[in-house]
Amino acid sequence: MKKTIVIFLFLFSLQQLQAQNIQGRVADNITNQPLVGAVITLPNGQKLITDDNGKFQLHQITNNLVVTVSSLGYETQQVTIKPANKELLILLTPTTDNLNKVQVTGWATGKRDNQLTEAQSVGVLTYHDLQRGNGLFPETQMNTIPGVFMQTRGISGGQRIIIRGYGNTTNFNGLGYQVFLNNIPLTDATGVTILDDIDFSTIGRVEVFKGPESSLYGSGIAGVVKLYSIQPKPNTTKILEENTVGSYGLYRNNTRIESAGSNSVLFFNYGHQTSNGYRSHSASAKDYASFKGDFYVGDQQTISTYLSYSRSYEELAGEIPGDTLYRRITWSDPKYVNNNAHVLIESFRAGITDDIKINQHFNNQTTVFTSGYTLDQPFAAGLNSNAVLTFGGRTGFIYNGKSGAVGIHGIIGGQFEKTLSFNKTYNLTNGIMGGIRGDLQIQASTYNLFTEWKLNLPAQIMLTAGSSVNFIEYSIRDMLTNSANPTHADQSGYKRFTPVLKPRIAVLKMLNKNSSVYVDVSTGYTPPTTSNVVIPAIGKVNTGLQPELGIQYELGTKGSFFNNKLSYQMALFQLDVSNKIVNQSVAATQTTPFYTFAVNVGKQRNNGVELSLNYLALQSNQGFFRSVKPFVTYTYSNFKYVDFKSDNNNNANTLNFSGNKVAGVAPNFLNIGLDVVTAPGIYFNSTFQYVDKVPYTFDNLNNAAAYRLLGAKFGYRQTLHQHFDVDAFIGADNLLNNTYYTFLFLSPTLASQTDPHFIPGPYTAIWYGGLKLAYHF
Repeated sequence: MKKTIVIFLFLFSLQQLQAQNIQGRVADNITNQPLVGAVITLPNGQKLITDDNGKFQLHQITNNLVVTVSSLGYETQQVTIKPANKELLILLTPTTDNLNKVQVTGWATGKRDNQLTEAQSVGVLTYHDLQRGNGLFPETQMNTIPGVFMQTRGISGGQRIIIRGYGNTTNFNGLGYQVFLNNIPLTDATGVTILDDIDFSTIGRVEVFKGPESSLYGSGIAGVVKLYSIQPKPNTTKILEENTVGSYGLYRNNTRIESAGSNSVLFFNYGHQTSNGYRSHSASAKDYASFKGDFYVGDQQTISTYLSYSRSYEELAGEIPGDTLYRRITWSDPKYVNNNAHVLIESFRAGITDDIKINQHFNNQTTVFTSGYTLDQPFAAGLNSNAVLTFGGRTGFIYNGKSGAVGIHGIIGGQFEKTLSFNKTYNLTNGIMGGIRGDLQIQASTYNLFTEWKLNLPAQIMLTAGSSVNFIEYSIRDMLTNSANPTHADQSGYKRFTPVLKPRIAVLKMLNKNSSVYVDVSTGYTPPTTSNVVIPAIGKVNTGLQPELGIQYELGTKGSFFNNKLSYQMALFQLDVSNKIVNQSVAATQTTPFYTFAVNVGKQRNNGVELSLNYLALQSNQGFFRSVKPFVTYTYSNFKYVDFKSDNNNNANTLNFSGNKVAGVAPNFLNIGLDVVTAPGIYFNSTFQYVDKVPYTFDNLNNAAAYRLLGAKFGYRQTLHQHFDVDAFIGADNLLNNTYYTFLFLSPTLASQTDPHFIPGPYTAIWYGGLKLAYHF
């Protein structure tokens, strides 16, 4: 009897040891933030709901369980839970089937809204969207977002993003918007954005907030672009090898390690990319290395890190005249070729974000960052040699709570950024370096305090209000001003701009569970660049120069029909920009030479309509076709100059452009696309793009012709033997052999010159093919 009791107790104890209590957490695959209210469905039909920390618990688990995890706006996922999993992290990927279920990160990762409840226009590209082409060059996919036009001066460099007609006044890099990568600013304290060193093949998500966002992010009338790295597949360790080849000697290789477990998510990628270019002296070579790690410190804290190094080399062939472009002549400017013109950037970037939940209502997110690069850039008339270092931080205290029936969500925070630049310029003729002609040490600082609050009111009304106060100062020291150079005009100077207060208010009304309407009024500003602060020819500070100011009025609606198969977004906006900065000429006198300097003059009014349609024609787990999704995006731009002149001289030489169309903006911009997935793993993506004719001089006498681009991609994607992933594809761009440009230059003097204005795209189709292999544990 005693033996029987002992055996019984032993077996009972063994069963208890084998039965496990498992604690799980469900989080967003992009931001790693907990998903509240996610549903975990067990095999017996029982449903568990995650709490405010995204947590759930399973008791007495003795065998493997296959559970279904779902949350609004995310793809449903089946997860195998084993008794050995004492802690489990489940990461859900935001859905792409419905425009308005797509999640928007917004101003803090502690709060994510779906598009339906976002009271402004936000363009979102998922990893699937970014992979419609070869996945290396983002312009085609970025340009499917209504109101966005991305251009590039080289094969993979010199990018410029124009949002709602703003951001094209600079012919080099980007100005007038801000870009963030994993919460780290890519825009420096001078307001300039360089994207040459960004590895777009590792980007998994893009969000574009269109229009002024100064109430939260400081400078930038055009808006804010937020980039996020690829997130590894949940609960998997994977080794990937990716290779792509294409026309004009294109070759790209990625070697990547991904791992996502209960305590951390890790990502490391090394990439090498080369291209001979489609013009003489337009080759490109890139080397990238990046690491991203998310570490879960207990239940209430996540620490995210990002490190990257890159070396980017882009040869410059120069811009060409319109008659050369439309005669389809492949030509490179001899002045660029003879000087071996190129852009060589070697850079690093590092940042760490601490996201901690303080209590039930408060959490804090703080990011500190630094970046630096060296620039070697011979051009047609000289050589730039720069070294730049940027550092700073951003913090926000976030509140979530209720007051009666009113839900309250708010943030109070601040950001500081400082950029130190050491810029030297030399004469360069036929590749032979001459004397130094510029040696400036520049310190630029920008800092702001911001707050924004979102109230969920009765009757399904949501009110958003916020504001920021912004400070900018530039300090320039001219190192050529010394006793050995007594005739040099000193370009040293200091300018601190008057603090700028920028508010925003928006109201959204849910019409029903599938549609909403909103109105948004936002304000913004764009400061002058450091090159405009001092007038070089006379060595004086440009004291009267002020930032450009913007105010946007937007009315929009979002929704879906036909059982959520057809989703739509439409926005009507008016963006008024004042204090426009132009270069004004001053005639020579007996004591001063002819020179130009920047002045504030005139206004422009951008009226536009944006439309997105996404139709889920078929989605099934049975049959040959598993998913068929056509989409359409369209932008109409009626942008005009208002009281806009070439200068403030108001004499016979002053040109009046009032009433003219804004230069560099296409009145009509259309995209039509189709995505198809089949049961065997065969897939097809295609995008057609139409860009209307564009005036490229301010008098509207010169226009770039309209063009049409067609791209297509066939591929086979499948998981073999549960551990091997294969993705083989072939595709082409410009299948219509159309004549088009990748970058359109505008004349800074505002005169109607017909100088070279175009960086041409390839005149014939560009082919590519690739193979991606992965082994996951």
